[in-house]
Amino acid sequence: MKEYLKFLFLAVIAIVIASCEKDDILEEEIPQNCNMVEVTEHITQPTTWTVGNVYVIKRTIQVRNVLTIEPGVIVKLKDGRIDVFDGKILASGTPQKRIVFTSFADDRYCGDTNGDGAATKPEKGDWKMLYIQGGTGNVFKNVDFFYAGQNSGGYYNAVNIGGSTTTFEFDNCRFANTLFNPGASYENATAFHGGSYMTNPETHKFTNNAFFDNGKPLYVWTHYTVNPNNKFHNPENLEQKNSHNGITLVGGSTEATVKWHVTEVPYVLDERIQVFGSQVIDIGPNVVVKFKRSGAGISRSAASNVILHSTAILTSFKDDSVGGDTNGDGNATTPAKGDWLGLYNNFVPSFYEASANIRYAKNP
Repeated sequence: MKEYLKFLFLAVIAIVIASCEKDDILEEEIPQNCNMVEVTEHITQPTTWTVGNVYVIKRTIQVRNVLTIEPGVIVKLKDGRIDVFDGKILASGTPQKRIVFTSFADDRYCGDTNGDGAATKPEKGDWKMLYIQGGTGNVFKNVDFFYAGQNSGGYYNAVNIGGSTTTFEFDNCRFANTLFNPGASYENATAFHGGSYMTNPETHKFTNNAFFDNGKPLYVWTHYTVNPNNKFHNPENLEQKNSHNGITLVGGSTEATVKWHVTEVPYVLDERIQVFGSQVIDIGPNVVVKFKRSGAGISRSAASNVILHSTAILTSFKDDSVGGDTNGDGNATTPAKGDWLGLYNNFVPSFYEASANIRYAKNP
């Protein structure tokens, strides 16, 4: 009897605690009946977009001063694009009052802004992108980017980083429903295109973000350490991912150490990179690296240049057995020896490394 009462007491306490925790978690507030403000001029003076309004953009808008966007603000775009040059955007939402960039046809936020009832619905590629070519201190926290990726000069992105002096922070953002063009060149069809301008996690902060219902989610420099707290699925639906789930890398050299420690998706290389001098690539436990073509691979000048954990796997882009269907072709292709070059040790004696975790390489 005493044990039963103890169990009952603990159960009641657990229910009370759970109830309190649930009460403390506020649902996201989705605004309706917003006042429509069409933005037709460039931002050349300090400007604030205020909650209660839906800002509509149907052209390319340049940000050349400070644009502050309040929590809960909705921005709807139709074929539009936002270019940040010598200004910056300060968009700090909250978990309950997120800032949303979405399609003009998206009636979920601020209602039927385009006034056509149910005649249209949002589609991937309804608007172009946020292009950050300049500006220091751009901030995006609790911000959503939905239905972007319309062709813009051969790029199909939601966000594109295009300037070497740009600094930014993206935290707790969601990138979803981005149009994917598999024929785009140079990895130009990625939801977030950081590329060679995304180099330093201290000045290019990228944390706690989520990618889902895109093609290729993320494109960064080989020596950028992607924080493992970023997600490559819908936090509210674990089954909703991306059709080409992976972190696509662009080569480059630096006297730095990079950590490839994301395990949810593979890293993808389309070239042969050389790691030498004081450079270090730390490939962590259970990490998968896939190589897209026969000439792709890694060359190191010393064993210490590439730290390869015993559980990490280097393999073909066509290998669906680890890291999933990264090339998004179902069962249309299968991996084979020679799909990529291999891991080359360019020191005396030089050799291509062989192990059970190095799969489908041309050498050895």
